[in-house]
Amino acid sequence: MVNRRRDRVLLALVALLLVAGCSSATTDGEPAPAEPTGLEVTSTTVPLEDPSRPTVDFEGNQLQASRTLETTIWYPADGDGPYPLVVFSHGYLASPEAYEELLSRWASAGIVVAAPRFPLSAEGTEEIRADVVQQPADVSFVLDQVLELSRTQDSDIAGLVDEERLAAAGHSLGALTTALLRSEGDLDDRFDAALVLAGGELTYLVPELGPVPAQPFAQTGRPLLFVHGGQDDAIPLEQGAELYGRAPDPKAFIEVPDADHSRAYDDASSPTWPVVAEATTDYLLWALDIDPEGLALMRSAVDGSGTAELVDDRLG
Repeated sequence: MVNRRRDRVLLALVALLLVAGCSSATTDGEPAPAEPTGLEVTSTTVPLEDPSRPTVDFEGNQLQASRTLETTIWYPADGDGPYPLVVFSHGYLASPEAYEELLSRWASAGIVVAAPRFPLSAEGTEEIRADVVQQPADVSFVLDQVLELSRTQDSDIAGLVDEERLAAAGHSLGALTTALLRSEGDLDDRFDAALVLAGGELTYLVPELGPVPAQPFAQTGRPLLFVHGGQDDAIPLEQGAELYGRAPDPKAFIEVPDADHSRAYDDASSPTWPVVAEATTDYLLWALDIDPEGLALMRSAVDGSGTAELVDDRLG
């Protein structure tokens, strides 16, 4: 594979999120050994190209004959696979690497995370927000290709993906992409769960499209988790609540009152990042059948955080 990037890191940030025993003591006064802090994580970047669809601008002019979707994949470097897969969609003028700390956190819990770089909404592109209507098909294509890589003997992720446990997640414009994947017009019913971070309605995020009717959500019976910041001045909390209100059960909504639009998701130094990282990880552990206690852990993480609130919970 060309343009491969592998950077093996043992995530120190995980230690801040998982309970470690290094400060406790045994009954005889000796320090207790530190508990495991998660799996070691590595990554690779693969150039994926969908020749079946062109890349076009807002006026419909062809910019490229295909859709190029360079995709970074974070995955456990140790432990026993295969692992569930999450396909993550970045926000407007962002990149997969901007979310490396969060996506690595998920991977350290035993998940393969694939994050494509969208051809017209990523940092350094033509900056065409309206291309979001093409992004659900991009995600489905990336899912196809990552599953094929897992079936390929000499690939970096050979045998690592469990094809029966799949989730879609995204932030901002990528959150809308994820919501569209659960809507009737763009439904990819291979995904068992979805995670919508700071999302909003299409007409708000892409006003240049005009008054586009909202696509109804499909009644899949599969869980959705929404997370939104109370101080989000890019996509207001009300937008996230409106999108959530249209979504079918089972679902839940976490509000982070002091979180802005991005730092809770892409900056581990933010005081609101830990609860988002822990709650989303716990949710994925539960939704992807890694840990049946994940839902209880998510609720406990939010309730005990002091920085977030589970304002609606219909996950069962």
